[in-house]
Amino acid sequence: MPLDDPRGLRLTGSAPAALDRYEAALDDVLSFHGDPIGGADAALATDPSLVSAHLLKAHVFAFSLHPGLLPKAAACLDAAEALAAEPRERTHAAAARAWLEGRVETARSAFANILDDHPRDLLALFFAHQADFFGADESALLGRPERALAAWPAGLTGRGYVEAMCAFGLEEAGRYAEAEAMARGALDANPRDAWAIHAVAHVMEMQGRDTEGIDWYAERRADWAEDCFFAVHNWWHWALYHVDRDDPTAALAIYDEGLAPHRRSITLNLCDAASLLWRLALGGHDTGDRFGALAAAFDEPAKRPCHVFNDVHAMLAFVGAGRRQRAAEHLAGLVSVAEGRDRHAEMLRMIGVPVARAFLDFADGRFAEAFGELERALPRAPLMTGSKAQRDVLEMTLIEAAIGAGEREAAARHLRARLTSKPESARIARDLRRCG
Repeated sequence: MPLDDPRGLRLTGSAPAALDRYEAALDDVLSFHGDPIGGADAALATDPSLVSAHLLKAHVFAFSLHPGLLPKAAACLDAAEALAAEPRERTHAAAARAWLEGRVETARSAFANILDDHPRDLLALFFAHQADFFGADESALLGRPERALAAWPAGLTGRGYVEAMCAFGLEEAGRYAEAEAMARGALDANPRDAWAIHAVAHVMEMQGRDTEGIDWYAERRADWAEDCFFAVHNWWHWALYHVDRDDPTAALAIYDEGLAPHRRSITLNLCDAASLLWRLALGGHDTGDRFGALAAAFDEPAKRPCHVFNDVHAMLAFVGAGRRQRAAEHLAGLVSVAEGRDRHAEMLRMIGVPVARAFLDFADGRFAEAFGELERALPRAPLMTGSKAQRDVLEMTLIEAAIGAGEREAAARHLRARLTSKPESARIARDLRRCG
């Protein structure tokens, strides 16, 4: 006998008790807290035929973008495909399979098909939102959750999570006041919604509200830093405010507490760590031996390139650690992958390889070459994926390359533009003084 979830979706399964456990696991996914894999396993222990639990696990493993978890995603998909009785579930499996195979646009299209008919499918909406993020579609980051919200009655469970997704889309669209208001509203529904906390942090970062941002994370620490698998990224945001204040001591203290690699770090965690250390190094700050440990952690995942954002940040780790030969090998590997025909290869050709080469040139002191490569790449920066805050590492490196190449007026032009949105930035003010 099929089951119906609280939002009216028909699920393949037979045990209502398993559905309750699945809903708890889904809430863990949406809030970035707890143990969604353990929760899904508990649901499957009660009802092995609950396809949604298999799908949840597949999506979580696949969207980690961590090579070591991809075989687990494939195994979960095999189980889901063997059991799925509902067309919606089969489309879910097709979306996850396409994502695993690097067919990002096919995955996004499959999610769109689900949401056209089932706008209250929270599992599809959440992972479509992530696919839009990693697929560099800024319009869909807002448009997709907005359409879902229009079909979501007030009071229906899960609405706050949809609002959090809308808030992030609004922020990336530059609609900061609306984004902050919606994110704070989502937090009224669930104070531990890490995506909503993160949306507010993005607004403060983009507006240069460093003191508020530092206080925001400090005051809400129990909501995002404890039992939260999105904590590393929020630690990164907290550190960014200190980078902007030109306070490396505070930024490195946050790195050591929340970003330094450990045995459970996934590749996206390593990317945040590389991004922070690189920004500090660009500012002339000593990061000690931290780059060495980070580059070692990147060694294995970088051997299996799977996403351009990860590929670029691995290069930052290698050149930051002074591992010139490993960096050259990494670039050669990316050039080889870029000869393929899939979306990853295309994105490498358009942005990944040029940016990785620019970072290597910068590290080797070829500042004019790095400046030229980054200047050409900057208009295509969204193709690297990641948020505007994450992609800012490109312009920051471009500015430093321009100064190194003697292109001080070009550097000053970029810095003056940055100062309009961050008028109190000590880092920008210091760099402007260096331009004369």
